[in-house]
Amino acid sequence: MNFKEIENKKLVRSYEFTIKYKLLDQKVDEKLEKARLNFQMKGFRKGRTPLTMMKKMFGDSTKNEIIQELIDTNLKKHLDDKGHKPASQPKIELKNGKLDNNSDLTFTFNYEILPEIPELKFDEIKLNEYKISVDNDAIKKALDELSKSACTFEPKKKNEKTKQGDQVIIDFRGTINNIEFNGGSAKDYPLVIGSNSFIPGFEEQLIDCKLHDDKMVNVNFPENYNSKDLAGKEAIFECKIKKINEPIPAKINDELAVKFSAKNLNELKTNIKERLSNEYKSFSRSLLKKELMDEIEKRVKFDLPQSLIDSELTQIIQQTSKHSAEIKKDKVNEKKKPTKEEKNIATRRVTLGLFFAEEGNRNKITVSEKEYQDAVSREAMNYPGKEKEFFNFLDNNPAIKEQISAPIFENKVFDHIVKLTKKSEKAVSFEQFKKKFDTKML
Repeated sequence: MNFKEIENKKLVRSYEFTIKYKLLDQKVDEKLEKARLNFQMKGFRKGRTPLTMMKKMFGDSTKNEIIQELIDTNLKKHLDDKGHKPASQPKIELKNGKLDNNSDLTFTFNYEILPEIPELKFDEIKLNEYKISVDNDAIKKALDELSKSACTFEPKKKNEKTKQGDQVIIDFRGTINNIEFNGGSAKDYPLVIGSNSFIPGFEEQLIDCKLHDDKMVNVNFPENYNSKDLAGKEAIFECKIKKINEPIPAKINDELAVKFSAKNLNELKTNIKERLSNEYKSFSRSLLKKELMDEIEKRVKFDLPQSLIDSELTQIIQQTSKHSAEIKKDKVNEKKKPTKEEKNIATRRVTLGLFFAEEGNRNKITVSEKEYQDAVSREAMNYPGKEKEFFNFLDNNPAIKEQISAPIFENKVFDHIVKLTKKSEKAVSFEQFKKKFDTKML
């Protein structure tokens, strides 16, 4: 099968090819003749069904199978001969001829090739490697947070008002259009203001209340509320403040330490220091990675396949649309035009993704089976009691393996590149680092 080039511009390639009817008809006859040997039809002995009848019954479906086989085989040979690696699935369209007629079929075949990725001199790249110290203030702050999380509640003075963090004991009765609804009423319910355990907007309205106050709380159930009968509806809750308790932080001592799986306070402090140290290392690595990505994006230039950018933009728009509170329910399905910022993000992701993939290939960096299995085991821990279902899901969705392997591969390539760069170690406090982190990671 001959391919006629009709476009060759930058990364875009377009070809035209024709499947002759005579060849197609011959292939159909050959396939049906082979199938006929084991086919038995009522009124005929096995293998004796006339080819004309076989063709009448199975000709169209067999023809479609042959067309697909010819396309797949010849396109693979074409790509191999040209040495082309398509950036995405090639697009095939019927240009001339009709599938249901006895005519030659001419197809167009369009794709973008992956670009040549230039090499960089990594020893010319300078990076900052931050060493963040865990000081006593950080440990004290962590202890204070643990103390607050293990607090007890004691009654406030009679005339004191409720505030964020207080626990209120309330009776409440909810109605929609003056009609009570299932699950909308309770007595002696303990609610911590600011816990976000109730409908958005409910808890805030209980601030500045006094003991025995009656409070009317007006809220709207979220559009995505788990009960369809309540989703999106306006409700009124009649609330009675029966008790007001203020949080009393737990004492920072050995007893608190035991609550958090430590033998004593000293061990708890050691555990906190180790945890913070690991967190700081992770933060430092994230910033180092960001700085490296910025340098690579600034230094490397090559043509980008538009199909990959469009695919990335689609994902970005779907993510932002899903989490955007500004999008109206009746406009969710409208096609949203990408912003300049979204285009820049898509371009950056494609650039760095292609560069990292090529750099990994150049240096024969791969994800071992053990690394993959370890990652799968960690992921399975997120589904306690349903590990078997998770593993079955992986077996039935091979593409998920790539999603699990991709970040492992990226981190290995990152480590490889970082070793080749020039690094300056900088000892900083967490507060100093946080200013840099917040600024550069925005």
